[in-house]
Amino acid sequence: MTINEGSKTSLKLDDKGRFKYFFASYGAWIRGFVHMRKVLAVDGTFLRGRYDGVLLSAVAQDTENHVFPVAFCVVDKECDAAYEYLFEKLLDIVPDTSELCIISDRHPSIEKTLSKFYFEAYHGCCTRHLGENARKNFHCGAFLGHYYHATKAYRRDVFHDHFEQIQIINAEVADYLENVGFHKWSRAYFPGNRYDVLTSNIAESVNAMSNEAREFPIIALFNDISKRWSEKFHERRMAYAKLKTTFIPSAETKIMANKNLGNKLLVHQIDEDTFSVTTDNGIAMVHLRSKICLCQEFDLDKIPCQHAMAALRHKFGDEYGKMIYEYSSPYYKVESYILAYADPIYPVPAEEF
Repeated sequence: MTINEGSKTSLKLDDKGRFKYFFASYGAWIRGFVHMRKVLAVDGTFLRGRYDGVLLSAVAQDTENHVFPVAFCVVDKECDAAYEYLFEKLLDIVPDTSELCIISDRHPSIEKTLSKFYFEAYHGCCTRHLGENARKNFHCGAFLGHYYHATKAYRRDVFHDHFEQIQIINAEVADYLENVGFHKWSRAYFPGNRYDVLTSNIAESVNAMSNEAREFPIIALFNDISKRWSEKFHERRMAYAKLKTTFIPSAETKIMANKNLGNKLLVHQIDEDTFSVTTDNGIAMVHLRSKICLCQEFDLDKIPCQHAMAALRHKFGDEYGKMIYEYSSPYYKVESYILAYADPIYPVPAEEF
C-alpha cells in the first residue's frame, strides 16, 4: 500500500495458487502504536457470506480506553498455521520485548504458537472469557463478584481474600482457576504489566464495528476498515488537539482523586527517596526513585497512587503538583495521545491490495 507510507501487507496462496491468508497493517497504525502502552489484544471473528473465513485482529487500547488498530489478518480458519502466520507478520511491526503484553482468549492455537515468535513478551488470558467459561462449565455464577475483584486486585493479600471466598462458594471453580495459573489472569500475579487491559473485549469491539463488512469480499472489507479508522483517527486527533491539560482527561481525573486522598495522609521520610505513609489500613512504603509503592498501584498504573502523592507533597512542597507528571508515564501525555493519531489514513486503490 504505497499510498499509506510504511504499511505492511502480505498475501499467501496455497499450493494451487488460491487465496489462503492476507495480512495488513497501515503505516499510521504502526507509527501510532509507538506512543501506546504496549498491550495487545488478539481475537478472531467469523466472516460471513460467500467467502467464509476468519478475520483475526491485533488491537491496542489507548489511555482513554479507545480501541486502536494494529493489524488485521484474514485466514481460512483459526488453527496453528493461521496464528503462526499472524504472529510471524506481527513480529515485523511489534518487536518482542518484556514490556509487551498480549491478551487473548484461551484458544489452544494462540497458546501453542505465540511463544514461537514472542519469547520475552508476556501472555495473559482474557478475564471475561475465563470467568464466563467457569460459569458455564460449573453451572455457577455466585463466584463471579469475588472473581472480578480478584482479577483487579493490585496486592496479593487482597487477591487471596477474594480467592478464598471463591473456594468457599465452589471448590471446583477455584481448582479450575488455580490450574489455569494465577499469573495468567490475576493482575497481582501477572509477571508483566497489562495496565487496566484485563480483557480482549477491545478486539471484540473492533469486530462489532466491521459487522456488516464481514459479508464483503476481502478488498471491500479492508476498504471499509480503512475508511472507518480514517474517520476515527481524524476525530480523535482534532478532539484532543484542543486540550490544554498536560495529561489526557482520564489521567487528570485519577491524579486529582489520588491527590485529594494523599492530602489526608501522614508521611515520614526515611531517606531522600523512601517514605513511610500512614493510612487507615496500616503503613505503605513508597520509593519515589523506583516509582514503586507497597500497594502496587504506582508500580502498575504508572501514575502516583495516594501514598506516592503524599510522599511527593512531603518532598517537593508547593512544587509537587508539577512533579506529579515527572513521576507518571509519558503515555498519558496529551502530546503522546495526539502523536498516536497524527498520521492520516488514505483509501487504497484495489490494484494495491
